[in-house]
Amino acid sequence: MKKRTAILGRQAIKSSEGEFIYELENLYELSPKLSSIILLTAKECLLRETSLREGQIEVTVIGIEERSGKVIENLEKRKVRLTLDNGLEDIESLRDFGRISLRRIKLQRISEETLEQEGVLSQEDLSKYLNCSVRTVQRDIRAIKKEGIEVITRGYLHNIGRGQTHKVKIIGLLLDGFTYSEIKLKSRHSVGAIKRYIESFTKVLMSQKRGILERKAISSVTGLSETLVSQYLDLLKESKKDKTRKENLELLIERNSYREHVKKTVERHSVPLAAMMGGL
Repeated sequence: MKKRTAILGRQAIKSSEGEFIYELENLYELSPKLSSIILLTAKECLLRETSLREGQIEVTVIGIEERSGKVIENLEKRKVRLTLDNGLEDIESLRDFGRISLRRIKLQRISEETLEQEGVLSQEDLSKYLNCSVRTVQRDIRAIKKEGIEVITRGYLHNIGRGQTHKVKIIGLLLDGFTYSEIKLKSRHSVGAIKRYIESFTKVLMSQKRGILERKAISSVTGLSETLVSQYLDLLKESKKDKTRKENLELLIERNSYREHVKKTVERHSVPLAAMMGGL
């Protein structure tokens, strides 16, 4: 066990994320926790460029609106980006929950990434990109479904509709009052991934708070896909009917409003603060 942990630790260091955290901790003398928070924010805000980032591939899939009955040559195709290796988050999930759980996390991630880019994967596609058999994919999908999460694949999409995704499930747990540690154990996703989903959900929540109500407009100002925005809007609508969830939504708004106040204060005093921090 110790040997496996050491190997995973070395893998984490030998990545672009590990290099970034190393620079923050050693060059700027920041704490490991603050360095991780900065990494999370950087991934959320800066990784929207046109080039593929480390761990991603670009593939061609069938368009989300295409139904069965046509030959594949006549179906609309889309190019989408899939994150097969999400760096430190995947290493954490592998370390804490094992190989099978990590594969199921990847299965959920790439199927939802495809949907958010207006495409849909088949079970054969999933088996190809996850390097496993179709039977293994089917078994994983059944296991995930038992947890109340739908994995939308081609052939399933138009017959059943779009069920609850793992992102919505995780945010729902937070609104129900579960802690990050409890959500991690229940969802088997890394704390970094959980924080990232909550951060993106909070953007939609704060957009609504400022009077931006249309899906397209929220997508434009947040940088999130319209598909994901729709999921979050549905969750918000349902959560406002529940007393506990409504209270936790108000806490999220209050917390985010405070963060924005601190940010504006720092920006107003940026020059003296920079001098006090040694030019950082």
